[in-house]
Amino acid sequence: MKIKYILFAVIAITFVVGCTDNFEEINENPNHPATSDPNYIFTHVIKERAGEYGVFGNYNYNYVQRWVMQTAAVYGNSTMPPYELFDQYRIGLLWELLYSNILTNCTMLEKYTANKEEMVNKHQIARIWKVFTIYLVTDLWGDVPYSEAWRLLDGYSPEAIKPKYDTQEEVYATMLSTLGDAVTKFDNDKEVYPYDQIFDGDISLWIKFGNSLRLRLAVRSANEAVITEIITEDNLMSSNDESAMFQYLETQDWWNPYYGVHLNSLNKAQPELTGTSVIKISELMIRQLSGTNDPRLLVYAQTIETDNTTYKGVPNLMNSNKKENQAMQMGVFSTSYIGKYFTREPALVRPLLSYAEVCFLRSEAAFRGWTSEDAQIWYNNGVRAAMQMYDIAENDITTFIESDGVFNNTLEQIMVQKWLTLYLDGWEAYTEYRRTGYPQLHKWDLELDGIKIIRADWIEVPREYVPGRLPYPESELYFNKDNYTVAVENQGGDSYYQQVWWAKKFGEVNY
Repeated sequence: MKIKYILFAVIAITFVVGCTDNFEEINENPNHPATSDPNYIFTHVIKERAGEYGVFGNYNYNYVQRWVMQTAAVYGNSTMPPYELFDQYRIGLLWELLYSNILTNCTMLEKYTANKEEMVNKHQIARIWKVFTIYLVTDLWGDVPYSEAWRLLDGYSPEAIKPKYDTQEEVYATMLSTLGDAVTKFDNDKEVYPYDQIFDGDISLWIKFGNSLRLRLAVRSANEAVITEIITEDNLMSSNDESAMFQYLETQDWWNPYYGVHLNSLNKAQPELTGTSVIKISELMIRQLSGTNDPRLLVYAQTIETDNTTYKGVPNLMNSNKKENQAMQMGVFSTSYIGKYFTREPALVRPLLSYAEVCFLRSEAAFRGWTSEDAQIWYNNGVRAAMQMYDIAENDITTFIESDGVFNNTLEQIMVQKWLTLYLDGWEAYTEYRRTGYPQLHKWDLELDGIKIIRADWIEVPREYVPGRLPYPESELYFNKDNYTVAVENQGGDSYYQQVWWAKKFGEVNY
């Protein structure tokens, strides 16, 4: 890791945000906090990881969501290979955010609460939350520094600034072991963090979250032994009330980022036409929802601004030239934005790991023969729970499950419903696409005469159009070259076109 990043670990408390007792008014300079109280560190790492502020959220909706065709850009598209717009500068910022900020503070929290009987619950929560962050890192890059990372917190040494890269297989084994251990060591008689925006201090829900996260990672890595263990114990999320949800606040520093995007898009000269999110929904998403009479269409998308009845998505992977846009009649006012549900409420609740996803994980595990459960039952449970999150009427849910959404006993159907459930969680949808190849992505193949369409074919997109991983930041080549070189050799290169370890377990993709 870059030297300046790791040296920050020695004084990593500078990343912690100080808050008032009710945490609704930020009244301390975040760069000069007055305390290293673990409660403040916990609040900070929850906010930074779950809230997806700044570059974290920006990269989600400007890049990753588009790679898996949940959203799109109305004029051109940055997802056309070779992905230059997600460049080394942006990759470096994301790596720094995750390693130097969130994971450094998670490690500090883990160390501070270790071996303190009165803090046993805080320690287990810290361990779970660290896994919730590091799994995203390894899913994006593959082999990453883990077992030797953050050693500067124990004091300076030349070796501490050059941590080895653990293989992704090793990282997954450690994460599964950590979660399995953490959920067994909570104590109902000991304290928890006083301000918890995920589970409001409910120990039983943290345990179910740890187990459900473990199931997510076990299915992702095709670890049948762990899957069997988890399903047998069956202490997983069992309703929407137990989902891991992050509560945004009305305070500007804590409000829903999509609300901020909405405010920034206001056009005071024509408020009747604008005042909506600048993020457009993809044509593939619209086709899936409308083609199956999915009642979530009214939640996920807005009608076009010149017509209160028409939904029109933006096709992904269009070349960024005016001819294609004009030919396809792509315009700001003639295409649909993402739904107002996501953009008009500052204090939105954001799913991190939902009960619906747990249902689809169980359905997939049953479909693959990893468990003896019924894939259809868990598919139906997942669809119902996913729609209930948006208050869809029960009659409409039942109608969908029994008609257009009836289970057809295919992995594709399970994964498409999971893709819909993960709407606007581009990171997870991107991972699931790389793992399974679903949903099947599509683009337009156009033949034009000027701006007149001669031929238009809706064609399947090869999987190599979506990056298999992110390249490492250049800082690693400069400051941790030997370990970087080993990781690159282990993965067969350092570009967008390698696959990570768990993707290879589900079958080779010819990039």
